[in-house]
Formats: sequence, structure tokens, C-alpha cells
Amino acid sequence: MAHTNQSIFINAPLEDVFQYTINPENWAYFYNNLAAPKRIDGNGEAGTVVEADYAIMGMHFPQTIQVTECELSGSTARWTGMMSGSFTAKQTGLYKAVDNGTELTLDIESYIPHDLFGRITDRMIYERISRNSANHTLENIKAICEGTD
Repeated sequence: MAHTNQSIFINAPLEDVFQYTINPENWAYFYNNLAAPKRIDGNGEAGTVVEADYAIMGMHFPQTIQVTECELSGSTARWTGMMSGSFTAKQTGLYKAVDNGTELTLDIESYIPHDLFGRITDRMIYERISRNSANHTLENIKAICEGTD
């Protein structure tokens, strides 16, 4: 398992950041390595299912993303999606209103079958790639949400 947990401050209201990021129509704009969805069933709320390709190290893998949690409650919000297909992953976004902005934390657990990457890379390299991808995703969200003022 590879695990990454990273946070960023976004100078935009929590509700704006949350509504933008849960919308599957927007995912390909900010999720690093995620292609435009092939199929979307839902609007990002719990029960939404999205089919899209995910690229890792130049290889493309069909994945299904199912939203299992989507809650906005006052000054906090939480969104969880489960990826399945060639590999499995659980991604949770934790949102917290801070000083007229939003602190967004991504917590990602990826389960890559050894036979999928065992010949290509080792776990340490994959974990570094995963951290870099999460960082790029957060930076993309920040740029997009702060740029909509």
C-alpha cells in the first residue's frame, strides 16, 4: 500500500472549493493523471459512479470511481471516493474553513498489485510518484479556485 496525506490552503470559501471539486465534470481539470470521464452517473454526491482512465508512468488504466461519502456541514466537509479496476485506491478530501479560505487535505491510500508494477518500479518510487501527483492535484485546485474571483 502507498499512502499520502497532504494539505494546502486555498484562498476561496469552503463551499465554493467543495462544490467545484465534487463535480465529476471538473475532475479531469485538476486531478493529476485523470482523463476526461467516459461515463458519469451522478453529480459527485454519495452514490456517484464515474468511469475514466488513469495514467501512471505513461500507462493508462481504466478505473471506476464510486463516491462513498459527500457531506458539507457548517465549517467542514468530507468527500470520499473509491477507485477500482487495475488497482484500488481510497481518496478522502477533508475541507475546513480557515480565515475566509479553505484548508484542503487529501488522504490517499493506493493498493497496487505487485505484478502490475513489480517489473517496472519499486514501492518507494511509486510512493514518490503518488506524493507528487497529490501535490500537483492540490496546486491545480488552488489555482483554479483562487482564479475564479
